[in-house]
Parts: sequence; C-alpha cells; structure tokens
Amino acid sequence: MKTASIYGAFNARWLDPEEVARSFVPTLPFKSLVRLQNSLLMGPRGCGKTTLLKMLTRRAQQVWQSERASKEHQWHDYRSPDFEAIYIPSDVRWSKELSSIPRQLPESPVDAERVQRASVAISALVEATRVFEDITVENELEPTDLLKAMIRHLQLGPTVPSFREVRLKLSGWTDELHARIVKQDSEEIRRYLDTLPAILMTGALSAVRSACNVFMEYGSRAPNRWGLCFDELEIAPRWLQAELFEALRSTDQRFLLKLTWSPVLPTDLMPRQERQHDYAAIRMWHGHVADARPFCKEFGTRFLRDRLGSALITPRDVFGPSPFAQDDTDPDDAYGHGAQMWQVMVRLAQRDVTFREYLLEHELDPDNPIAEEIADRNESLRKVKPIALLREAYLRDLTDLRGRRRSRKNPVLYYGEDSIYAMSEGNPRLLAGLFNDLLDMDLKSLGASSPVVRPDVQSRILHLASQRTLTGIKAYPIRRESRGPSLFDLVEKLGKYLHSELVTKDFNADPVGSFFVDREIAPNILDELSVGLLIGAFIHVKSSDADISTSVLGSRIRMSYMLAPKYGLLFRNYRNMRLSTALRISAASQRLRLNFDGE
Repeated sequence: MKTASIYGAFNARWLDPEEVARSFVPTLPFKSLVRLQNSLLMGPRGCGKTTLLKMLTRRAQQVWQSERASKEHQWHDYRSPDFEAIYIPSDVRWSKELSSIPRQLPESPVDAERVQRASVAISALVEATRVFEDITVENELEPTDLLKAMIRHLQLGPTVPSFREVRLKLSGWTDELHARIVKQDSEEIRRYLDTLPAILMTGALSAVRSACNVFMEYGSRAPNRWGLCFDELEIAPRWLQAELFEALRSTDQRFLLKLTWSPVLPTDLMPRQERQHDYAAIRMWHGHVADARPFCKEFGTRFLRDRLGSALITPRDVFGPSPFAQDDTDPDDAYGHGAQMWQVMVRLAQRDVTFREYLLEHELDPDNPIAEEIADRNESLRKVKPIALLREAYLRDLTDLRGRRRSRKNPVLYYGEDSIYAMSEGNPRLLAGLFNDLLDMDLKSLGASSPVVRPDVQSRILHLASQRTLTGIKAYPIRRESRGPSLFDLVEKLGKYLHSELVTKDFNADPVGSFFVDREIAPNILDELSVGLLIGAFIHVKSSDADISTSVLGSRIRMSYMLAPKYGLLFRNYRNMRLSTALRISAASQRLRLNFDGE
C-alpha cells in the first residue's frame, strides 16, 4: 500500500503550487479570497490558509484550469483571481531568525530592525522575480530590458540581466547579513547595511511594490493588479504586522493584500481599519460539526481513491458509519424493539436512575422505550442518542469498592466516517494525518461488505491521535510570565468538567458543551486561550458566518473535537456556561477529591 506523494505529509508549505492544485478541494472561503479586495484569512494552524494563498498563484491556477476545472464541472463557479498573486512564505524558522536579531544586537536596536526589514524585503523580491519569470516564459517575451530596468531601479549593482542572477544577487545579500550577525559585530553590520539599497529598509511593501511598478512599465502583458500574499503573519515581527495592517487602508487599488492570521482579529494593531470597507475577514474554522462535513467528504473521497487506487471507493466503504451519527436511514427500525439503540437505552435505564427518570418524564417505559410518534421519537430519543451511547459505554458494569462510578478508559465508540470528519475539524492537514494513520494498519479486502478498517482498530488509532494532540498542547512552547494555569491545565480542567457533565452527573438532555469567556477570566488565562485558539486546542463557536471575534474575551469557545476520545466527549456544542464558573466548579471538585482521598 502506497502513500500518495500529494498526501504523504499534507502541509501545503512544503508543496509546490502545482501539487497544491492537484489535491485542492474548493471551499467557500476561496470564493471570497479571489475577490478584488484586501483580505484577512483567519484560522488556526493547519486549517488550509497556506493552501488557499498558493491557489491564487499563476502556477497553481494553470494546473487547476487545465487538469481539474475542465473535467470536474462541479467547480465551475469557483473563478480564478483577476490579479497576479505573489506568495511570500513565512514559517517558524524564518520568524525565529528575525526575532533573534534584536537579541544578537542588544546595543543596536535600530540596526537590528534594519536587518529584519532587509531580510523581509529580499524574501519578497525573490518571490516576485519568480512570478515575473513565469509571466515572461508563458508569453514568450524577451525579458532583457525589463531585467536591466529592475537592476537599475532596485540598485542591485553589477548583475547579469537574468532572473536567476538577480535572485542569486538578492540571496547573496541575505547570506552576507547572516554571516555578520553570527560575529555579533555591530559596527561591521552597520557598515554592510549602509552599502545596501535604502529601499530594502524602508516600508514593508516598498521594495516589492517598486519591482512590480518596474514590471508594469517595462514588461509586456503586465497585470493590472497584484495580490501580495503574506503567509502566517502572526509569527512575523511586530513592525511588519503593524505596517501590513495599516496598508489595508491603502488607496492604491493596483495592490491587494492577502494576509493570514490567527482566529482573533488583531484590533490592537488595526484600530482604524473598518471591516467590509478596508478588508474582508474570512474565517477558516467550523464552529459546528456539520459545517465541515461537505469539505471532509469531498477531500476524503479524493484522498482514499488516490491512496487505495480505487476509482469508486468512498469513506463510508472504508470506515463505516459512526455510532454517533444521527442520519439514521430507517429511524423506525433504529429505535424499534430489540434494535441496538433500544438495547443501549434499556441497559442505561437499568444502571442510571436519572436516565430512567428522564424516560418517565417523556412518558416512555424504561423497560421498553419506544415512541410511536415521529415527533416524540425525535424529541425524546434521537436527541439524546449520542449522550446515551457515551454514558452507557462509560458506566457499563463499572463501580469501585466504595460503590462510586468508575468510568472505562477507552470504550469502542470513536470510529466511523463522521467521527473522523468531526475530529479533523475540517482541517485538511489533520484529516490527511488521520486517514494515513488509519490506512497504515492492515486492511481487509476492498470488496468486503463491512468497513475495510475494523471499528476496534479505528477506535484505538483515534484514541492515540487524541492523546498525541494533548501531548502536543502540553509541549507547545509558550513564554509564560505568571504562575497561573497553563494551556494544558485549562484543557485538562475543562475536558474533565465536560466529561462529568456527560457521564457522572445527573442525566441532562442538554449538557454543558461550550464556554462563554466572561470578564472574570484573568488576563493571563486569556493569553493561554489565545494560544489555544491558534494551535487548535479550542475552537470559536460562531453565531453567524460573519461572526469573527475581536477578542478572546466575550467569545464562545469549545474544546477541539480532536480531544473527544481522550476525555470522553461528544461532537456537539450543546449549551454554554460562563468559563469562570466552570473553572471554579472544577477547582472545587479537585479539592473535594483530594480531601476525600486523603481520609
């Protein structure tokens, strides 16, 4: 069994635009991104922001139009951008290099920023020359005059007029800067900076705009508009963030900014900008599990057919249905006498007096919970199906020596197509990772009537993935200036609290499933929550498609569904409660357990 090259380590940062286009599944945010407006693409890491930016580029669009759009007619309404995109990458390593410069030059903060500015400008110019070259090659144009003008106006000095030599000249400047930084000789660094073109150390966009202007003056077939695509701006230097956000108010319509950012609007950096007037904020996360399903199904189908070499196989064929899914094909049979769900509810009513009371309140016989009317069945049985499944599985025949409930560790509940979709949060990187983990196990024949990957195997793999997610949260490097609860502590407290709502407290058809971040939450906890939203430990729960929070404070959040198997949670938002209240109850419960165990 092979791992297809496109999906093997699905991170668009490492893929060429052509590869991105071949695996791309269009989403509604892309329709907004291609519009002639400044855009702020927002979401947690891995949600597909880099993929969308790369899909704006000429190289990706050429593959999309020639290999995909002409054959896959369902994407006909996803149009190409009417601007020439220049993708300017960023990554953690790049950010660390830039952020380390002030520490290496503590006595020269001005020169440290000049080095950062030169590094960013050079990176943008290198990417611009690649786009210029693509345009000239595609249109069979002679670029010599253009290159000479670029060398002259950007003050590159003696340089052979070829795109390759221009890029080598620019890269050489970066290498020389880094070599001098390693020596930590402030005077030598300052002298070298003074030899470089001043345009490299002015505004964040000065150099790349100048290069584009030269192309428009000297290049045939020059675009009328340019899209400057800065990726992962949240890890960039503060001055770069501030200048790019300020540039969203630019009146030069030839240059559009396409920026990516974390899930919270940076109002401290852009207080004067007005959404919908200066830019469009585009959300890349899904507050509700159903929102991500269409994308996941399309992505999963393409992934599995590529990986398994079958043109007809579907995710349902490979993984089967999830026990939590409520799209029952035959509701009458699913809840009829003797059906699996009927048995679950009978067993739970025998073990859990509070569930028995719930059935009686709805005029159902706990020993034979059948609702004759469809409306009654939907209201009293289908509504609580996921809770009943989870509660019965965790409470089944398990009590400790003192008669207290003791929950099972890993019941076989988390498996099936919809469980995988929910855990991925519609995040293509997570979804590809889960698929690869599951398919790396021994597979049954593709012709089998039951799922290709057994439910118990799926459950074990998804539990391990959930544990890895928690380990990643615990290990995530956060510079902490207080002794308050860490991000990991918050996840632990809230995960256990939500599990108790579902399993150990009295049965509730609408348990707590999300939290409102109220004003009693301390600033240090707000900082931890912000990081949690960035790395996907928490997810914003939207009230509408336009709902994008300007602050963690006042937001409604929930735990990532990737953590559901670890803590025994459901893929539902349910009702929310004040976060401060949940944390106080959690702390009180912890003290009570410690006191009880100590007796």
